[in-house]
Amino acid sequence: MEEASIWLREVITPWDTYLHGASEVLHWAKTEYQEVCIVQTEAFGKKLFLDGIVQSSEADEFIYHEALVQPAALAVGNPQRALVLGGGEGAVLRELLRWPSLTEAVMVDLDAEVVAACRIHLEAWHRGSFDDERTTLLHTDAVQYLHDTVTPFDLIVSDMTDPVEDGPSTFCFTKEYFETVNVALTDEGVVAVQAGPLSPVEIALHAKVLRTLQAVFPYVVSYPCNAAVYGRPLGFAMASRTPIVERLIPTRTQPIMDASGIAGLRYITAHVAHGLVPTPPFVLDAIAAATTIYTDAVPPQTAHAAGWEA
Repeated sequence: MEEASIWLREVITPWDTYLHGASEVLHWAKTEYQEVCIVQTEAFGKKLFLDGIVQSSEADEFIYHEALVQPAALAVGNPQRALVLGGGEGAVLRELLRWPSLTEAVMVDLDAEVVAACRIHLEAWHRGSFDDERTTLLHTDAVQYLHDTVTPFDLIVSDMTDPVEDGPSTFCFTKEYFETVNVALTDEGVVAVQAGPLSPVEIALHAKVLRTLQAVFPYVVSYPCNAAVYGRPLGFAMASRTPIVERLIPTRTQPIMDASGIAGLRYITAHVAHGLVPTPPFVLDAIAAATTIYTDAVPPQTAHAAGWEA
């Protein structure tokens, strides 16, 4: 394996950084909303960075995207209409479109330039999902789209970048945002949320996102994403007006998977999905200790991607 000739520095905490070695910059641009960089690496294949923060890598994006989408899809059981908020790589679409039951997948990503770059360079992620006849791709504000939507969705996936101050996702973690998500869901619908880092030293952001979800939904579940490219676990969340954990019991979900013929999964099984949802005590303690929530009046004001200042 050749040595890296390019190094990208990602700040994790004020005392920790992650150096990503690369052999080639495949794409770099400063869009209206953020900086996008796609590089080639020897260890992880291609990597996507937004504002200096790694989003996913060719080697293990399947862990991130299957974990974000499939437990919620299994809880719904044969989803028919799905909404993706963010999701620039197109891999969330890919995971949704595995379901033969799905008749419509709407993807709303504000940054058309990022999506265009991913179309060209990250084909292994989206695998043509942007061009599937069930897909509707929109480049507009997610919050405004939610306000305007009329027909509810069975499944909503909020795959936003971390809520960095002045970033494009700042208002996509607030109580008001999740209230509009709630209105856009069917009675038994589920929302899955990328909800910040889960390591003990960074957990404040995740805990506050979970508390914010709890202010809107009666049933909220925290669970981990363990993809190596991030250097530590990320935190995901599911929320619904209907109990979630009970719907992930393998005796219920395995027959759904068998009957649907869903294929090609490399990470999620009926048993893995169920095994993700027991929340460790340190996460429960952090959520319980969070005394405030995010609102439009007081949105996330993180100093950097790690969410050190929640």
